[in-house]
Amino acid sequence: MASIMIWFVDVEKYFECFVNCILFVYLFKMHALNMLRSAHNEEVWLRRRKRYVYRKCMQTISEMPETLFVQQFRLDKSTFVALCYELRQKTTLKGTREIPLKVKVLCSLSFLATGSYQRIVGVTQNLAQRTASRCIRQVVNALNHHAIMAKWIVFPKTRQDRSFIKQGFQRRFGLPGVIGCIDCTHVALVKPNNEEHLFYNRKGYH
Repeated sequence: MASIMIWFVDVEKYFECFVNCILFVYLFKMHALNMLRSAHNEEVWLRRRKRYVYRKCMQTISEMPETLFVQQFRLDKSTFVALCYELRQKTTLKGTREIPLKVKVLCSLSFLATGSYQRIVGVTQNLAQRTASRCIRQVVNALNHHAIMAKWIVFPKTRQDRSFIKQGFQRRFGLPGVIGCIDCTHVALVKPNNEEHLFYNRKGYH
């Protein structure tokens, strides 16, 4: 009888020890998960804060040299300011506290001017790729607004207007019969599998 009692006591102690071990492991895992969650939240906060600070810095375009600005965005500063004003007044394009309208336009101009991947543009403007893509889409839609196109995309309608432009091209460049010209940009793409040499440009990329 005594041996049976001792055996029950031992089982009870072992069971209590086992429960304590399980509880310890559970608490340890919960603590580790909380630490990981806190570290992740802190990392996300710091990343967002860094982007916000950089976006605020991007608003101060007056400090950027004019030549560098034109090289980066293909517009001078005065034209850029006028474009932002017209987009704000005549279209539904709006900025937010984290992404001002100027930053959206700068991001889009950089992409349209260089033809680089959105990820590269996003890093340049301190925007995530998804955010950069959304900004580009919003700005391009705003640029296609009829009020903007009617002012900036104008074709000479009268014979006098066309004759005047022809004379200007003939006088400056020696090109007769020209009433307009277009510019373009090479948009980088993934190297194709078939006839890839046909897609390789003079700038050294596909």
